[in-house]
Amino acid sequence: MRILMISAEGPPLLRAGALVDVMDALPAALRARGHDVAVALPFYREIRKNPVFHAEETGITVEVRVGDKTHNAEYLEGRSASGVQFFFVRCDELFDRPGIYGEHGGRYEDNAARFVFFSKAAVELARRLTPAPQVLHVHDWAPALVPVYVHAHRLPFRSVLTIHHLAEQGSFWGLDFRLTNLPERFFTLHGIEFFGKVNFLKGGILYADKITTVSEHYRREMLSPQFGCGLDAVLRENAYKLTAILHGANYKRWDPTNDPLLPANYCNSRRLPAVRSLEW
Repeated sequence: MRILMISAEGPPLLRAGALVDVMDALPAALRARGHDVAVALPFYREIRKNPVFHAEETGITVEVRVGDKTHNAEYLEGRSASGVQFFFVRCDELFDRPGIYGEHGGRYEDNAARFVFFSKAAVELARRLTPAPQVLHVHDWAPALVPVYVHAHRLPFRSVLTIHHLAEQGSFWGLDFRLTNLPERFFTLHGIEFFGKVNFLKGGILYADKITTVSEHYRREMLSPQFGCGLDAVLRENAYKLTAILHGANYKRWDPTNDPLLPANYCNSRRLPAVRSLEW
């Protein structure tokens, strides 16, 4: 299977959350099972200034509309330490900043525009790859509009949304809908509108072919009003395509028998598999 994973976080970032570890281990594990996996990521300042990581220009530039503005998406290419192919979407106006989502304890005011751009640029990348990916696998809210664009433009991809952190949904003012350039029918109860706002994650839930999350326990929590972060009703309506796939671990890196960060080493003989394949 040819898979393009799309995420706002991943190696070689060092300062973001646990999603970086997932985007390091999961593509490598899928490659080991014979799948053709690549990853798309914004070209942040931290990546550009990383002295031990090198990304090469592909020579491909695409114009991407975000509302009334047009930005150039430049594509670069590199490989992770595990050999996974990475594509980086460069737009310095949007991503050449000290932070990923914000700084000084606050979010960037133009995050809606930044990640609308990234979602569109990732779709444009998928359309240009040869051979074309069969599956676009998006992670969390930042690229969650990708399945919406696939549906709106009837593109020949299947899509998967993995929800790692339900509380972060990409919720923005309703006026930001104009940035998406989607038809008005998508700003409704049955689209990405949510209590008068634009909700990226809701769009991914509605339009992805499959939804996964990180454990059966978290899947049950997400479907409940107490822990569903307001999206529990939307998730229950789409529970038929929601699957729990337990987070695995890279035991070569996180081995309790020899991890120097542990005060005492131990042996865990009951290990779970790192990856379980989806059934389509």
